[in-house]
Amino acid sequence: MDYLIPALGSATGVKMAQWKVILIFSLKVFLFCVPFIVLGLLIEYDVIRVPVRNRVIKICVGLLFAVPVFLFGLLNFIAPRLPDAFWDAHPALEPLWIMEGKWSPLVLMVIVVLFVLLYLLETIGGELTK
Repeated sequence: MDYLIPALGSATGVKMAQWKVILIFSLKVFLFCVPFIVLGLLIEYDVIRVPVRNRVIKICVGLLFAVPVFLFGLLNFIAPRLPDAFWDAHPALEPLWIMEGKWSPLVLMVIVVLFVLLYLLETIGGELTK
């Protein structure tokens, strides 16, 4: 057990003090996702028999949860090019800049857009069984 922490640190490059922050952040993400999972289970019905109004509601709920993730990726994509005056004016956004480089946020945004498009097509088509 004494060798676990140094081995993990060597493999990941994360120091011992950072594991607590990573664990707390992971728990927050998990706790943030649980209500949406429950909400999805509660409103998920057979879409083929659902009226158009309820399909639109399902699309809006999907967009409600996809747009913040897309905006998070967008913030991380443009963050390196934002001036210091922006960060001084919006200090609450600075902890959200956690992705380095331009490819990670781009991949996140592409995944979100693909998810929304596929969900939109399946919901409008009336089949979520594929």
